Amino acid sequence: MEEIEAQQICFEKGIEYTDIEDISASILYNADGIEIFAVNTSQERDLIVRDCQSEPYLNMYFSIQGLSSAKPLDTGQEYTIETNQHIVGYTPSFEGDYSLRGRKIETFGICMQEAYFNRLVATDLPCLQRFWEDVHAGKEADISRTPMPITRQQRAVINEISDCVYTGQMRKLYIESKVTELFFLQAQQADNLPVGGYLPIKAADEERLRAAKKFVQQHILEPLTLKQISREVGLNDFKLKKGFKQLFGSTVFDYFIQCRMEYARKVLLDTRITIAEIAYSLGYSDPYNFSKAFRKHFGYLPSQL
Repeated sequence: MEEIEAQQICFEKGIEYTDIEDISASILYNADGIEIFAVNTSQERDLIVRDCQSEPYLNMYFSIQGLSSAKPLDTGQEYTIETNQHIVGYTPSFEGDYSLRGRKIETFGICMQEAYFNRLVATDLPCLQRFWEDVHAGKEADISRTPMPITRQQRAVINEISDCVYTGQMRKLYIESKVTELFFLQAQQADNLPVGGYLPIKAADEERLRAAKKFVQQHILEPLTLKQISREVGLNDFKLKKGFKQLFGSTVFDYFIQCRMEYARKVLLDTRITIAEIAYSLGYSDPYNFSKAFRKHFGYLPSQL
C-alpha cells in the first residue's frame, strides 16, 4: 500500500484545499489498467479536485462517509453521492471538479481503463445490457438510475481488498477476483431496484432512521430487539425495517452484526484481549460460534489476525 502525503495529492491532482486537519490517502493497487484508492480525512472546508480526463474510464465509487460530488465544466450540473452510497459509472472523458464535503470523509474507489473493464462485459442482466450498450456507443453511462446504498456484502469485499496480504502474482489474482465480485454485487443490486427507483423518505423519518443507526452503534454489546429500537426512535416496525434497508442498504439486524464484527476486529487488532474474551463480551456462549460468525462476515477466522 502506498501512503501519499496531503501536499503531494494536492500538487498532483490540482486540489484546492484549506484547513485540512488530517488526511490519509492510499493507493491500494495500481497495475494493468486498474487503480484502487482509499481516502480518509477530517477537514474544516470542502476538498476540491480539478481533473481533466481524456481517456475513457469505468469508475466504481463508494462514499462511505461524507458527501462526494462531480461537476463537469461544460454543463455545470453537480452530481452528488451521499454517505453510505455507491455508483458504477462510465465516462468517455471528463473535465471539471470533484469535491468532498463533511467533517469526516471516507471513500473507496476503483478506476479501470478500457483494456481492463472490457473483461467485465456481461449482458445477462437488463441493467448490464443497457449499461454496456451505452459504453460501447461511447456515451456516459450509469449502472443504476440513482446512487445505491452500500450493502453489508459490498463492505465485506471492500474490507477484503483493503486487508489483502498477498504479494506478487497471488495479489494480482486476488485483487482481480474481488473487483469482479464487487462489480457484480453492484450490478445485482441495480437490477433489483424498485421500478421507478426508491420512494423518497420523509425528512423526519430519515432523521429517525439515522438516530436508529446511531442507537445500534452505541449498544452493540447489548441484545437489541427491533421493538426496542422502534420505541427509542419513534418509528413503527414496518417503517424502521423498510426505511433502514432503503437508506443504508442493510437490514437492521445485519447492520447490528456488522457493527459487532467490526468492533471485535478492532479490539483484537488493537488490544491483548483474547478471542474467547471478546466472544463472551458479545454474548456468545461458545467462542467457536463467534469465530464462525466472524469468518462469515470477513472471510477469515479471527485467529488469522
